Amino acid sequence: MNIRPNSSLPSPSKTLHKMLNIAQAIRQASELLAGHSDSARLDAEVLLAHTLNCDITHLIAWPEKKLDDKQTQTFNALITQRRQGIPVAYLTGSKEFWSLDFKVTPATLIPRPDTELLVEFVLEKFSDQKQLQLADLGTGSGAIAIAIASERPNWKIIATDISTDALTIAKENAGIHKITNITFIQSNWFNQIDQYRFDLILSNPPYIAKQDPHLVQGDVRFEPQSALISGITGMDDIEAITAQSKNYLKPDGWLIFEHGFDQKHQTLNCLQRHDFHTITQLHDLSGQPRITAGCRSIYTE
Repeated sequence: MNIRPNSSLPSPSKTLHKMLNIAQAIRQASELLAGHSDSARLDAEVLLAHTLNCDITHLIAWPEKKLDDKQTQTFNALITQRRQGIPVAYLTGSKEFWSLDFKVTPATLIPRPDTELLVEFVLEKFSDQKQLQLADLGTGSGAIAIAIASERPNWKIIATDISTDALTIAKENAGIHKITNITFIQSNWFNQIDQYRFDLILSNPPYIAKQDPHLVQGDVRFEPQSALISGITGMDDIEAITAQSKNYLKPDGWLIFEHGFDQKHQTLNCLQRHDFHTITQLHDLSGQPRITAGCRSIYTE
């Protein structure tokens, strides 16, 4: 998958030399990416493996193998685009999540390791449930829904997204992994699935504040803004999902979502205000608050 360099960014003039072997190409590419990536060597290895249509172990096993002119030209183009900030996953068209390979495009967010915490929590907490009805709101590439479906083939999953392009990618990913227990529906949160009631509602919604400086840094510059930004404080979509989810959860159903590292108290307050109980908050591998979950309170009117 090739992405045109962003014309608003400087176009690097440095390129790799010709007639390089694998070891030399990785070394030169790593030097070119230094200052443009926090993982320069890994980026170089992934992009070269993509160029050569092999895995990284092949690069280690055959360091003296020379690149031909076409391979050098392709690798040069990828390194140039990576120097401009374009994410490696968009350049290769794929990203690993939950040990599964997912197709990604600029229409979808890039699945991140932190989100695996949500999948892990669901699988462990509800491990004794043979059948559940689950919703994945804002599915994007389908990573959360497909990861869970691969582990729980008897669960019934509805995966939604407002973007038709994202749903196309999610359906492709489900097909690649031979997943048959997910129904994909275009929907703005609940507006096209109001006939369903769920045991679990999951979401990795937009949660970045409109003026957050991270939006102009790193990979997120190239990701779909509609999947990132959620109002002035970043809480608009979390508030909307929480307020509405009570109408779509079965008795004792759970709402579980990812959020920003600085939104621990806001998300706790949000669930408490909407009468959720047994609220649980989980931290990611770097020790940052990342997942909030709560159980629906049932009242007899």
